[in-house]
Formats: sequence, structure tokens, C-alpha cells
Amino acid sequence: MNHNSHISNFLEKLKAEDGLALNSTMAYSKDLELFTKFLVKKNIEFENVKIDDIQDYFYDLHQENFKAASISRKISCFRNFFKFLENENIIKSNPALYLQVPKRDAKLPKFLSEEEVLKMLNFINSDKSEFGMKLSCMMEILYAAGLRVTELVSLPIAAIQEAIDEKGEKTLRNYLIVKGKGGKERIAPLNKTAIRMLIEYSELRKKLGQEKSKWLFVGKVQASKKNGEIKKRNSFAKDTHITRQRFHQMIKELAAKVEIDPSRVHPHVIRHSFATHLLNSGVDLRVLQELLGHSDISTTEIYTHILDSKLKELVFHHHPLSKKN
Repeated sequence: MNHNSHISNFLEKLKAEDGLALNSTMAYSKDLELFTKFLVKKNIEFENVKIDDIQDYFYDLHQENFKAASISRKISCFRNFFKFLENENIIKSNPALYLQVPKRDAKLPKFLSEEEVLKMLNFINSDKSEFGMKLSCMMEILYAAGLRVTELVSLPIAAIQEAIDEKGEKTLRNYLIVKGKGGKERIAPLNKTAIRMLIEYSELRKKLGQEKSKWLFVGKVQASKKNGEIKKRNSFAKDTHITRQRFHQMIKELAAKVEIDPSRVHPHVIRHSFATHLLNSGVDLRVLQELLGHSDISTTEIYTHILDSKLKELVFHHHPLSKKN
């Protein structure tokens, strides 16, 4: 059977032509790998797959209690994969074309209050250790721009835009150029505090000997937690950026220090908080869509549920008729 060669060619096409993000490509690879195992057991080639075969596969997944979101992604994967095989004249028609996408569970995004986010920022901004200054810069950028965690940890130095101020001195522009999903670039705004922390952290990178790294937040470096202690490293084994997992650990540690339940704190929760706080302040949904880098407005609309709840609460507590017995 030539399942693997078809999958390999498809994944190469996703990376080379479609510019699909690495995480999405890996997810597609895993989905097709599991589906292949199912087909091998039934001795079915990709060329002979029928819609009934795919539906049988999803019935098995349903029995294993796979979530609707996971099923939806697999359907999207199979549609794209069989479309690729069709375009390559390997199959005559796409058997996944008319698969029904299950309704997703309506889950509201979790977020922190403005007071909780500011509590974390104020605490870490006063920490002038290597660890503190790095985490402070990352937190400020994350909350100022609402980046995805992958976008944040993999920010290249090239994302920073230099400028000349009124005094003729070098400074930074109030935005970053971020490459999001599918390689799509967008402008991510920075507030004054984020710019100040970014300038401080850029100086720290030089003191640490990291100025030649292409990554803003260099990985595989044990940062000192002693206030004011800056130790230059002469060499690094590999030029890599900090991992999502390590950043997650850092913000959970921060949450514990300011007495916020660490289980409530996650990089994506900070992104949700950014979106929720802006929407509650009156930012237009289309503007929020651009800031978050969503290709589809329907993805952004989940935050309107939070706004609806807030509006209902305001009406309940402040409408004149609500005070009547």
C-alpha cells in the first residue's frame, strides 16, 4: 500500500504551497496517520475509499468519545487531503466532500479580570532579575497585542520596528510585524509600557550576549532570578526560542506569587482577556478580528457571548424597571 507516499506529498504541498502553520501540519499528519491504521485493518487503499468508509471511521471515533471540535478538524483534513488526491488524478472524486460537520459545544472563553491582569503585570514589572525582565516583556507584549502563544515565543528580532524620535534618538515603533497562521502577516500594536519593557529587555539581551540570536526570546537559557544579577553567557548550544511549555510554567509561577489560582492562568487566557477587555471597552468586532488575526469573523464572534452577559447584567441592575418589586 502507498498510503505513506500520498500523505507525505500532501504534507509537503501544505508547507510549500499553502504556508500552513507547523502545528496545523502536524495535526493533519496525526489525523491521517490514525485514519491510515483504520484503512490498513480493512485492507483499503486511498484510491478506493468511499464516504461510507469515512463514516464508519467517525462512528468508531464517536464510540471513543472524541470531541466535536476534534471531529470537525479531521473532516477538514480529509476534505483537503482527498481534494489533493483528486487534483493529482489519483482519485476520480472527493469522498469526503459532503461529510457533515458536527456542531461544536458552545464554550465561552475563559479570561481574567482587568484587575487580575494588572496585578500580575505590576508585580512582574518590579522584578529586575533576568527572569523577571524576560517574563515582564513577554507578558506586556502578550496583553498589549493579544498574540497567540506560538506567535509570542517565536517572535524574531525582525518583528521589532525601529524609529527615530523627536530628539533624533533611536526608539521603537508602537507595533510589531507578526506572522500568524498560514504565514499571514499583521500589525500587532504595543502600548507605552510594552515599548518601555521591550527596550529594557533588548538591553538585557545585549548584556547576556544574546544580540546575535534571531529570536527575541532566546530559549534553553537558565535565567537568574536574583534581582540585578546579570550573567553573560559566552556561547549557546543552539539558537532556539523559548518554548510554549516553558512560558506556560513561568506565568503559572507568577500567578501563584500574586495569589491567583494558577489553574486559571494560561497564555491563551491572557489572549482571551485582551479580547474581552477591548470588546467591553467598545472596540468594534471587525477591529478585534484584525487584531487577533482571525481569518473568519465567526471565530471572533464567540466573544460577543461575554458581552451579551455583561449587557444583560447591566440591564438587570440599572434599568429602572428592574428595581420594581
